[in-house]
Amino acid sequence: MGPTGAGKSSFIASITNDNGEGVGHDLTSCTSDIKATKLKFKRFSVVLVDTPGFNDTKKSDLEILNLISDWLNPNPISTPILSAILYFHRITDNRMAGTPLKNLRVFEKLCGKDAMSKVILVTTMWDEVDTDTGNERLEELKDSYWKGMISRGSTTFKCNGLSLDNVWSILKSRLPQWLKKEEEASVLLQKEISDMKLEIKETAAGQQLCSRLEELAQKRMETLGKIQEETKRADEKTAEDLWKEFNQIKDQLDSTLSQARQLKMNPATRWLRRSVGRK
Repeated sequence: MGPTGAGKSSFIASITNDNGEGVGHDLTSCTSDIKATKLKFKRFSVVLVDTPGFNDTKKSDLEILNLISDWLNPNPISTPILSAILYFHRITDNRMAGTPLKNLRVFEKLCGKDAMSKVILVTTMWDEVDTDTGNERLEELKDSYWKGMISRGSTTFKCNGLSLDNVWSILKSRLPQWLKKEEEASVLLQKEISDMKLEIKETAAGQQLCSRLEELAQKRMETLGKIQEETKRADEKTAEDLWKEFNQIKDQLDSTLSQARQLKMNPATRWLRRSVGRK
């Protein structure tokens, strides 16, 4: 998992030499949005699952959360067991804000505290920054944004390039331990949907996403206000360009507000769910 462009698909392509077998839950079919690839490691069959980031250009954040939830909870009887969860982050990002932060916070809520020991935080694109800068950013991540996850058992891995040997090293060094932990805690989203019978908007990830969408909507409304003020003082050509930007942001705002409304629970519903649960 991780933001779009962080290297998830490239990682899988490198480890399989692009010869992996696309699979679904029954290891015979796959969707165009979440791709599972099967490969052999010693005597084990390993399935690598590639998920879209919450900043995907083709689908809304809410659609992506639903996709992930459906894959993790294909039916009420049996759910996939995740041996490990790899979260990808570009070391080239010079600050943790906006999209990267949104992805991380939703990811944390999706996994839950009990599954943090299964998480490995993979930093990519080291060849695009100098070593000292990259190490400084990594230490900042470990000391602040990732601190809570690491304290609960998450580990980090520097992916220095996507050569086959380098990519395989992450699995060769850790896969045996992961395979022994198969029966340990499911991710929180699986428990919330399968065991607690919650709707997606009631889950911790759904509520986190709702909060982020509301923040984004507020920022976009502020931007629209500023553009309106600027058009009053601009010449005709500049005003035309500003109005084009205004309409683009307004369309994005409408989409954001629509997603937030779908995820929003009124206070009475939230209190009822927490007090008596769902039957």
